[in-house]
Amino acid sequence: MPPDVEVCGVRLPGRETRLREPAFTSLPPLVEELGEALRPFTDIPFAIFGHSMGALVGFELVRYWRDQGGPQPVHLLASGHRAPHRPPLNPPVHQAEKQVFLNRLKSLGGTPAQFFAMDELVDLMLPTLRADFSVWETYQYQEKPPLALPLTVFGGYGDSEAAEADFAAWEQHTHCAFTLHLFAGGHFYFRDDASSLLRLVRNALS
Repeated sequence: MPPDVEVCGVRLPGRETRLREPAFTSLPPLVEELGEALRPFTDIPFAIFGHSMGALVGFELVRYWRDQGGPQPVHLLASGHRAPHRPPLNPPVHQAEKQVFLNRLKSLGGTPAQFFAMDELVDLMLPTLRADFSVWETYQYQEKPPLALPLTVFGGYGDSEAAEADFAAWEQHTHCAFTLHLFAGGHFYFRDDASSLLRLVRNALS
């Protein structure tokens, strides 16, 4: 990012240094807690970028703040997720038998193959991973007015979780400029080369 852009990652419970904290299993309480935790950092112009479940979290976070009369970002960037009102392409698996769940996780392509060979690590992370899928799969879209800010969407042509029309359907969620960028690749289209994505993010922020 340019030197005048500070990148701040959101670390949710259930991972890394917050591994011992229970992960969220539904979106509304996650968004409410996140909205209050981030509010002190929104006194300067800011944008929100979210990938996969993070795109959904970012979208609902912006709507939560708007409903509260709170801050609004200068730009929302959503990656790797269908438009919130579009139905899922695959059945839910957050309560499925372990191997069924792991097969779905593996099909997304974002988890190193070595992970699935380490049974203790898999068992350690399984509750958080299931919780993430629960947040994702139990989401209930509620009709509200479109956002009053630019919206840029990124996705992979080969994403098993969203078709091209699902990405394009984000356009109805903004009154302002809408831009769609699709890449070769699947759900984690940027894993092999993130440079094109970063260039487009920089362009959007400028």
